[in-house]
Amino acid sequence: METGDRNNHQLVQELLTAFNSFKHKLEDPNYIQMENSIKQIIDGQKDMREDISDLKRQLLNPYDGVIVETRRNTEHRENAEAQAIINANLIEEHKTIMRWKSSVTRIGIAILSSAGAVIAFIISEFIKK
Repeated sequence: METGDRNNHQLVQELLTAFNSFKHKLEDPNYIQMENSIKQIIDGQKDMREDISDLKRQLLNPYDGVIVETRRNTEHRENAEAQAIINANLIEEHKTIMRWKSSVTRIGIAILSSAGAVIAFIISEFIKK
């Protein structure tokens, strides 16, 4: 039926029926529960968006973000490894110097002992005569 074929009473009846149907749907517990569920989903998405923004801010902060901390940690580890190599070389040089010192000390003691023995021999020969 077109609008021109219906009279005012029929139009008002159709509108009243549609309004009652709409009112009944709004008061339906399933519809209310569904509307509450949709509101919860929207609120959850807002919270999730805020959490993601916070995480992004923490990750990408150029001063103390996680990525910057990871780079600093990597740099520190690489520096520590380089320093460990330098320290190993220094320890090896120290050991070499200590071996040389030990050898020089032994040779010095041997020379002094020999010199002492020679002096003792000369003095004993001088005293015997």
